[in-house]
Amino acid sequence: MMSLSRQQIEERIGAITGTRAAIIEGTSRFDGDWYTLWSVMTGRSNDDIKPSLMMRLGHYTESGNVAEYELKTGRKCRQVHKTLHHKKHDRLRGHPDRLIVGDKDRGVECKAVFQRSESDWDDGVPYYYLSQVKHYALITGRMKWDFSVLFLAYGRHEIYELEFTQEELDELLAKELEFLKMVDEDIAPEVTAKSTNALKQEWKSTNIGAIKVADLPIAKHVKARQGYKDLHEGVKAQLDLCENRIRKYMEDSEILIDGDGDTLVTYKQSKSGSRRFNFNIKKEKKNASNESSQPSGKAGVGQTIHA
Repeated sequence: MMSLSRQQIEERIGAITGTRAAIIEGTSRFDGDWYTLWSVMTGRSNDDIKPSLMMRLGHYTESGNVAEYELKTGRKCRQVHKTLHHKKHDRLRGHPDRLIVGDKDRGVECKAVFQRSESDWDDGVPYYYLSQVKHYALITGRMKWDFSVLFLAYGRHEIYELEFTQEELDELLAKELEFLKMVDEDIAPEVTAKSTNALKQEWKSTNIGAIKVADLPIAKHVKARQGYKDLHEGVKAQLDLCENRIRKYMEDSEILIDGDGDTLVTYKQSKSGSRRFNFNIKKEKKNASNESSQPSGKAGVGQTIHA
């Protein structure tokens, strides 16, 4: 991760970057979809993703991260100080963290991981980072990428190797060019549940007195929305009931375990004085992750070569 100049930030507005490639592939951690990105790139709304503490810590620790990577692998890294472009498609751009000196087929991406995100790495590189480096592979022609990862909670460093195929890059290129065509021709993608922020920015004010007649699909959505609202309220009532029965059973206990000794729930007191549940759904998360469709770049992911 590197700090961007004002010029670089302005360059990104009309370009597809690693972060935006994740939105296009549907793997982004952040809210947003094709419509949201289309809205930003056509000037209808603003990209409101701001650097977080996690992002800043990643930047602050990057030099030490790279030094550890070089020490373990014997490879020499060089920092990228400019925007890289695809050789044929100028609007496909990116800022990889490091490229390997003397190896034109490999690059390095540095990550700093907080304790709360450590479990995301249990099965290798999380899916939401794959699209980012796949995009870098696309614009640089480097097929091999290493993740140099600092786990901040326990002072641990690991390296993960990935290797993409030309077929994977061709598929990503086709999606990115399809999206850019929609931007250029001002063709709006379908809205999804993740389009909310963009739509709210586009239509901030009300035209008082203006009336619009609902067509049949929208009238059906209005009716369906009420049904979902009623269902949500029913589900919430059941959720509250389950939690209250757990509260009553645990009383002042902090931890609830099953017969095998595995933690099911913790009910700890926060700094504000109130108690909060934390349900141990790590196994369920793993199963859901394995069953969901992941980018095909996962094939070479998660192989730890140094720890």
